[in-house]
Amino acid sequence: MEFEYWWLLAIPLFFGLGWAAARGERNLSTRSPENLSGSYLKGLNFLLNEQSDKAIDAFVEVVRVEPEAIELHFALGALFRRRGETERAIRVHQNLVDRSDLDADQSAHALYELGQDFLRAGLIDRAEDAFNRLEGSAYAAAASRQRLEIAQRTHDWKRVIDLARDTPSNPGFDARRIVAHAYCELAMSSLQAMQQDQAVTHVRQAREAAPDHARPLIVMGQIAGQQGTHSEACKAYEQLAVKNPEYVPLVATDWLAAGEAGGGVDGLRLVIARMQRLGNAAQSPDLVKALAEAIARIDGRPAAAQWVRQTLVMQPSLLGLQILLDLSHHDAASGQPASAADLDEAALRSLVKRQAEKMSRYVCGVCGFRAQHYYWQCPGCSRWDSYSPRRTEELESSP
Repeated sequence: MEFEYWWLLAIPLFFGLGWAAARGERNLSTRSPENLSGSYLKGLNFLLNEQSDKAIDAFVEVVRVEPEAIELHFALGALFRRRGETERAIRVHQNLVDRSDLDADQSAHALYELGQDFLRAGLIDRAEDAFNRLEGSAYAAAASRQRLEIAQRTHDWKRVIDLARDTPSNPGFDARRIVAHAYCELAMSSLQAMQQDQAVTHVRQAREAAPDHARPLIVMGQIAGQQGTHSEACKAYEQLAVKNPEYVPLVATDWLAAGEAGGGVDGLRLVIARMQRLGNAAQSPDLVKALAEAIARIDGRPAAAQWVRQTLVMQPSLLGLQILLDLSHHDAASGQPASAADLDEAALRSLVKRQAEKMSRYVCGVCGFRAQHYYWQCPGCSRWDSYSPRRTEELESSP
């Protein structure tokens, strides 16, 4: 991925090289085109070898000799920003914005890059001002997406909804999905504030925005559970099981609790039986753990352990083994010293637990950020739905 980035960055530099060489031919009396071209080539060579420090030094020298090489200024500013030298990137792009000899597209490009510098530096107000000034320019659509990014960073969910709806579509941008998540965030905020009617309204809006998305159904179940309408919660989770069964492990405990609260032991058994018919999702360690705990409550630990053993035959996993060992473990009640077998079992349980915890992570498919808990929006790269609902071990063991 890094290699491809450098090649993309090098493209405008090749154009600049040709332009500078042509300009050098017209100005042989004032500068040496061989030296100028040599500096360009050195910089490109350093880029391709991922030696950004030396590449910057080479390009700074070219800019000093040839200050009108606009594309090189852009490339240099991007390099500074990528290295985290936002102050230097801001100076480069601000100088371009202040120049009066640039055409409209070049000025808009410089302003857009400056806005990205401000955003990278955490200067949100200045970044938004720069992007607002790009209305009607060739960079208006890109600036709109950046304003949307700012609204998401600041958790201004109502503004996220407005901006997402106004932002032009492209292959990597799904406005409906972002709108649905924003409404779900509003619903969860209302739920925490005990404004349940408002929460219901927001989650309905989320479902209208993205009818096939899993999150609105999950939030509907959570709202119904807080309201005490357990049958409605079970209905929401049943819809989830039909449309998005891979997400059921995320709400397994809540669904089981709703079934038991609404129908007692019989209601709990109905939910257990429904979850066991989920196919591949039924073998998720999170779901296995929730089901094992439920079975243990109503049928005893031996019955739960036996069911887990059968599950492990079909889908072996460290997380499942940890569940089985926990169910099979019996604390000594006599107060007598532990036997060698007890010590061996304790050591095995400790080892499996440590290894299982390492595998018990959700991983962002975009930036690779690992998390113990599931996130709808990655804390690392801020992408929505970049986490699989399956943990690391499940992903690595799948065909």
